[in-house]
Amino acid sequence: MIYKLLILQILAHLVSDFYLQTEKSCKNKADNAFKSRHLYIHVLITFACAWLFSMSLGYWWAALLIAVLHLVIDGLKSICKDLKGAFFIDQLLHLIVIVAAVMLYNKVSAIALPTWLPETRVLLWVVAFMFCLRPANFFIQNIFKDAQITVPTNGEENQSLPNAGHVIGNVERMLTLVFVMLGQYEAIGFLLAAKSLLRFRETDTVKSEYVLVGTLLSFGMAILVGVAANYLIELNVIN
Repeated sequence: MIYKLLILQILAHLVSDFYLQTEKSCKNKADNAFKSRHLYIHVLITFACAWLFSMSLGYWWAALLIAVLHLVIDGLKSICKDLKGAFFIDQLLHLIVIVAAVMLYNKVSAIALPTWLPETRVLLWVVAFMFCLRPANFFIQNIFKDAQITVPTNGEENQSLPNAGHVIGNVERMLTLVFVMLGQYEAIGFLLAAKSLLRFRETDTVKSEYVLVGTLLSFGMAILVGVAANYLIELNVIN
């Protein structure tokens, strides 16, 4: 039960921190830190998601703990926004808080989840697929930012379809996860080779290198997430 609750809480974090936040909200938080009203709205959403995804009325105090610490972490992150790796430190701290809150709740109260919930392994794959959509895009963007890799700005870049990169990345990560789940690793190699033929051109070295880095990060992230999910299931940690 504790693993199922933990997965549900990680799912709640993905929903509240990535899917229910806008770019405007994130920018306002970054600029104003603890003075931003968007920060407090986001914390309320975090509390609501943590409580809702717990499937238990008694989890309110653990959800409140997660929300309060989320407020502190996000506020400090906004103050230290120029620190390299701030995004990844922020996400690591959120994960530690979630794990600690679930473990504390498990000690204080008996975990009782509805019987209609899917198996834990199914929820794990839901988290994997949810992560490889919008959250993965943010992870890749921040890796580029910390590595000081900028988007090539030449005439051809303007000919690209708006947000096409995000859509392509989402699709390739979804397909990669499906192939990992099915154990079809050869298909991943075929997918990577097919994209390479379509996107890379020797006459545009800078853009090709940029796309290559993004592609490797995208595929690598999906493969790692998929392999980790399979590994946990095979170890019977997740049942």
